[in-house]
Amino acid sequence: MALDAVMKELNFDRYDRNARLRPALFTILPILVSIAIWYPKIWSLFGALASLLVTCGVTFLLAQLARQRGRRLEARWTPAIGRPHSAKLLSHADPKLPAATKARYHAYLSSHGVVLPTVQQERRDPAKAQDQYLSAVMWLLEHTRQNADKSLLLDENIAYGFRRNLRGLKPFALAILALALAANVALVWRGGGWASPMLETGVMLGGGLALVTLIWIFYITKPFVEDASLAYAQRLLAQSDVTASAAAANGAQNR
Repeated sequence: MALDAVMKELNFDRYDRNARLRPALFTILPILVSIAIWYPKIWSLFGALASLLVTCGVTFLLAQLARQRGRRLEARWTPAIGRPHSAKLLSHADPKLPAATKARYHAYLSSHGVVLPTVQQERRDPAKAQDQYLSAVMWLLEHTRQNADKSLLLDENIAYGFRRNLRGLKPFALAILALALAANVALVWRGGGWASPMLETGVMLGGGLALVTLIWIFYITKPFVEDASLAYAQRLLAQSDVTASAAAANGAQNR
């Protein structure tokens, strides 16, 4: 069964496919590749097995596991990623956004009844101020959800969800890679060691698995997730300008 057919069977939307299922599939990819190379006859049955796995909900379970691990990671790294990260950008003390840009966002949110703290109030009670900023982000999320795809906000959300969930699955991925590498060495050794007819294939597979391991260790890290979180947060807050401009244009047309 093709991956697209699996998605259709499970009724996955674009976010589910890219931010949840793909990280899970990438995590188990070393096992799938190893089976395809060492046991091609078994791999030829994978189409039928995939249908059974979908029916039993295994694919859906993988996506849910990725989601759970990502959410745990987000809770542990607060406020470096996720909604608290977006809220932090609204803070008077945070320097990432230009002051004029931040003032526009505050003005837009305040004009829609969202209560935000002043500089003095934020200094007096940082915890309360953070709660207010988080509430503002949640309000903005709800009011931009309908047009997220058109504004490219969904693309940034998918990118962040993919990286977050991928990093959340990192312990599982490294364990799977270690198992795949050990199995590859054992199969080469059982096939005759240096005289094995599968030696070249085994070496190539082992090199590929080692490379993927290095990618997981050195690339799929906290900065990898934080970068996507920042891009999403900036895009989300920028919807204040987009929405305000659209409202002004509609008002001008109606006059």
